[in-house]
Amino acid sequence: MIRISCDDKADAVRSLARIYGVDVGKVAGIANGDWPTSISESTAPYQDLFDSRYVPQLMARHLNGDPDGEFGEVAYYHRTAYDGSADWFQEGLLASHEAVNAFLNKIARIVPLGSDDRDIALANITDRGHCEGPGAGGPYAFDVLDNARYADQAGMDYSLPEFFMGNAWSDKYGVCYAAPILEPLRKKLKPVLVKFSGKPSDPDAYITNLWQYVFRAWKGEPMGATSHFPCTFCGEGKTVSPDRIIQIVDLGGLAVDPTSEFSQQISKSLKS
Repeated sequence: MIRISCDDKADAVRSLARIYGVDVGKVAGIANGDWPTSISESTAPYQDLFDSRYVPQLMARHLNGDPDGEFGEVAYYHRTAYDGSADWFQEGLLASHEAVNAFLNKIARIVPLGSDDRDIALANITDRGHCEGPGAGGPYAFDVLDNARYADQAGMDYSLPEFFMGNAWSDKYGVCYAAPILEPLRKKLKPVLVKFSGKPSDPDAYITNLWQYVFRAWKGEPMGATSHFPCTFCGEGKTVSPDRIIQIVDLGGLAVDPTSEFSQQISKSLKS
């Protein structure tokens, strides 16, 4: 059972208590205002304030606890799209090259594909791998549920694979994305969150993400929808097996309004 995750503020507080081996009440006290003055009174931007590798130890001294750097796997949140069928993820979350072929095979019955579309998609994956360097190849995921939930507003719609975006499409369509493919997919596929277990590539950075998330919640200044916390899951081109998938949450047909009844049902489902 995965006991460390960030579905919401309360979940982050519980997770931090487990990592530091302290009572939940001690972390809750900090979350409700008992922050070190070096953090609470700082005027530095969030990205600077929480860009220090000393944050986990600073909070350890404040808690009188010691973070367990070997806390194992945590929950991550992958944003994608599917047709609503139960078998869409029966092979797990595939690495980039395998995912291209699998996804194009699945959508072939939904939208006509050109003979060269597969080659263009694979070329985009190769280009991205060259840019990303070590650890590239997917799958990709967010540390925080909120980032995945609003990932359709983060500059591009992460519900659909990024291999449909890139310079390789410009020669065929005149724009840097596969417009004739994306437009029908947005109408026929539904956005979905896949919550799965994985080991952080940088445990200290993951802990810092949790503290920043909780601090922003206390300040009433959550991460904007057009940004996200640093991602600590490194897929390295290896498939996330089906047995590591914790939950699949259908987001319906549109970006979720956090105040809507449907969104609140999602939150309750993830807490259960």
